[in-house]
Amino acid sequence: MSNKYRKFDATLFVRKAMRDRKEMKAELNELRYFLDRNVERRTEQLLKRITLLESCNATLCCKLTLAEKEIAALKQLPALTLPRKSAEQRDRAMKPYVMSNQAQKAAELIIIQGKWGKHATAT
Repeated sequence: MSNKYRKFDATLFVRKAMRDRKEMKAELNELRYFLDRNVERRTEQLLKRITLLESCNATLCCKLTLAEKEIAALKQLPALTLPRKSAEQRDRAMKPYVMSNQAQKAAELIIIQGKWGKHATAT
């Protein structure tokens, strides 16, 4: 009888091993399917990005070419020189700044002499 049990156990073991093998094969096929699907999706996304980046690159190249042409055209124009200001014109331009500096110095003198406090106002 023990021989029958051994044969039965052996067939059970083989059947279980075959079932496990089939389950693993099915699981591997399922994982392969998901992997293939994910690779396809990612490839599509990357192709879309590549297309967009190539389009942006082409646009930027066009803009760069136009800018270079404009710069070259500007370099060929005769140099424009602005007329120099006379000493009188410079003095007139600086006069408001000189007056404000003089007024500031006068106010500092008044504060130093103690006529007004630091935060006093004229009344």
